[in-house]
Amino acid sequence: MNALTSRGAAFPDRAPPFSLSTTSLESFVQANERQLLPLEVAPLTSTFFARLRGQDLLRSRLVYIASSPVRVARTPRLAAQIDGDHIFKLVWQLRGGALMTQGGQTIRLAPGKMTIYRLSSPYQLHTHGDYRALMLKVDLADMPEWRRLAERCEGLAIPVDAAAHAALAALRVQLRWGSDPSIGQVEDAALELVFGSFWRYQREQLYNAPMPSERLTKARRVVLERLADTLLAPEDLAYALNMSVRGLYDEFRRYRMTPPAAFIRELRLEQCYLALLDATPQRRSITHIALEHGFSDGAHFARVFRKRYGISPGDLRARGKQLG
Repeated sequence: MNALTSRGAAFPDRAPPFSLSTTSLESFVQANERQLLPLEVAPLTSTFFARLRGQDLLRSRLVYIASSPVRVARTPRLAAQIDGDHIFKLVWQLRGGALMTQGGQTIRLAPGKMTIYRLSSPYQLHTHGDYRALMLKVDLADMPEWRRLAERCEGLAIPVDAAAHAALAALRVQLRWGSDPSIGQVEDAALELVFGSFWRYQREQLYNAPMPSERLTKARRVVLERLADTLLAPEDLAYALNMSVRGLYDEFRRYRMTPPAAFIRELRLEQCYLALLDATPQRRSITHIALEHGFSDGAHFARVFRKRYGISPGDLRARGKQLG
């Protein structure tokens, strides 16, 4: 039994998959509220049709939706009905496309993309074409390491890699089955594959994500190249960027970035986070990871890390075994 399964309840009595095919907008809205959450839905074409299929897993709700183009709104009033900010929806875009806006950020979802977002935040979604998507509603309240990854990937259009595609295939099969005793293992494996994809995506973004200026891009590169240097300070960044310390602070303020010292510490912690999740066989000790990323005191590192991520370095490392 793996770490996830041990947290789940015993296999429950589950209803067979729910299925609906309709041309009634009202029926679709009511079914969607029962299967996922309440939404305001408006058709964008003169004719409306929708298909919906849902299935309870052990700790999540799986729903397949196909529909004609619609405008969907998760209003502030509806979003406020979610208790806490730890419930997320993971979406694989299968056909057609969607334009999603949440928190002032807009993304385009096309086939081969996935996203994850918090259900306690309002959003709008405009679909187009032959819209089809698989959605997984999951509560991450007792999974702080995965919740952190979800927050980092929230509202991004992420490419579906081989692992996420395998998770998609495994979950789609569950919509064709009723009470399957293996559902817990399938659900655990699918979630581990997806969050493994998120981890790899974040590792790549740490190096390649756009920065607001060329100087800040160079500052990030300098920090990543000198992570083991415990004496690295804002003065060193200013020297590397051929500017005054005051000019360096002005550059960070201009783009509403955290101050340089906090920027250095954050990059150190981000790299430690990813290193602790690294499931490669040649494992370094937690102390070794802390030292090679510029932390000279293991106890201090553990306190700062827990405060930043809500989980100890040791517990996060245990999760890395699940991602490997």
